[in-house]
Amino acid sequence: MTHLVIPQAEETYEIFLTKAFWTYGCEIGINEYGLAMGEEAVFTTEMAEEKNGLIGPDLMRLGLERARNCQEAIEIMTGLLEKYGQGGSAELKGNSHFDSSFLMSDTSDAYILETAGRKWAVRKIEDFDSISNMLGISTNWTTCSIDTGTKTNWAKTFALPEVPPTLGSPDRQCVTYDKLKESAGQITASTMFNIMRHHNDGYHPATAETHQNICIHAGPQETRWWQADGVMVTEVGDHGVMIWVTGTSGNCVSIFKPVFMGIDLPDMIGPTPTEHFDPHSLWWKHELLHRRAMADFDHLVPEIRKDFNVLENQFLLESESVKKGTLEEKRDFMEYCFHKSMQATEAWIGRLRARTDLTFGDPAYRAMWQKLSAEAGLTGLPA
Repeated sequence: MTHLVIPQAEETYEIFLTKAFWTYGCEIGINEYGLAMGEEAVFTTEMAEEKNGLIGPDLMRLGLERARNCQEAIEIMTGLLEKYGQGGSAELKGNSHFDSSFLMSDTSDAYILETAGRKWAVRKIEDFDSISNMLGISTNWTTCSIDTGTKTNWAKTFALPEVPPTLGSPDRQCVTYDKLKESAGQITASTMFNIMRHHNDGYHPATAETHQNICIHAGPQETRWWQADGVMVTEVGDHGVMIWVTGTSGNCVSIFKPVFMGIDLPDMIGPTPTEHFDPHSLWWKHELLHRRAMADFDHLVPEIRKDFNVLENQFLLESESVKKGTLEEKRDFMEYCFHKSMQATEAWIGRLRARTDLTFGDPAYRAMWQKLSAEAGLTGLPA
């Protein structure tokens, strides 16, 4: 774990994770049985543990490693939560602690699990749902650790105001939920790609608040020096498990690529990214595109997206037959998609590197990116 050691399980399952490099656990993941989860930070009246415990990402990884379905995951995760509690920083720098909520699904059911310290509540999802950085279960819980025979209002009892308040959690949860509702009965991987790239009308990262924006880029406000650093969309069916990942930040200027269980990732992904620039790392190499695109957000993002959509749509079309194929066919397809995506990214990096007119017009926005790039050891980007 990130802060403590607990006994290992007798058996664990194959998992695929999207995670911060400094934590043991993850924010998004799926296992070989098709159990998929996502995690969000929530802020509660109970998050005042005096000692280090499990952090939400750790708890999620443990659920994926040890459970085959939602019911098993809920039993395992709530048991560990009650035994070890939540505590300790989840940040690379500073000391930021939070509790967690989890959205999970398996081949037949889906649930939301919310936590407050060592307490928890679970709600079964009937059709579709989404979560954000807030407690969303009220009296409609399915099971609850404080069940006294009456329907306690979970969120009203344990929720704190947003920390920080600029997260816009209710607004963002409404956006994702409404987008799912618009496509109810016809939700596809492409639907999810588009939701993860959603910008509100008139959005510009130099001035925008996070409210109603799902694809969030770092901004000059002190509470916005963070952004969406990777996305995962999973498809589970008779064909097994198929995973779509960007492996890069900036959802709107990234390409979703396929990954399959039981197959090693392509070599071109390179080493795990850290806080320092590494030209051999896929994530950092893509930053040479992403940070240049941010210098002319209104014009470059639509151009890049139009180009990348052609490739991504081709991947989606071809995946329909490949996901039912052999391991060798899946491996070849994965290698092909990553290679084509890298070619397209490098072509755009070359085009933007040659432009001497790229600059950040907003002084605060420019200063932010100069500071972030300097700290990472990244040079040669727009000023």
